Amino acid sequence: MYKSFIEKKPVGMDAKSSLPYELCQKYVENIVLVTDEEIKSAVSILYRAGLVVEPSGTAAFAAVTNNKIPDINGKNVVVILSGGNIDLTSRNKLWVYLK
Repeated sequence: MYKSFIEKKPVGMDAKSSLPYELCQKYVENIVLVTDEEIKSAVSILYRAGLVVEPSGTAAFAAVTNNKIPDINGKNVVVILSGGNIDLTSRNKLWVYLK
């Protein structure tokens, strides 16, 4: 979706249907990018807190913990952690993220 926002039209997989792009244009103010390393760190932090969340489900948490969201100091912030349905095989793969 990030590339679609830059080009102001659906790009890549988003080009198959314009609906997701149109909804994001209407409701999304900004897109923040996080690196793979920031996601790995987020997975690790959450795991140590007792939460098993798949990497893609930690993107918003990674953005907050890496100060990528401006003007949130002193505000109530909600981060949705998603993708908790990881099977045993996938859980074993999570060890790559844990340092």
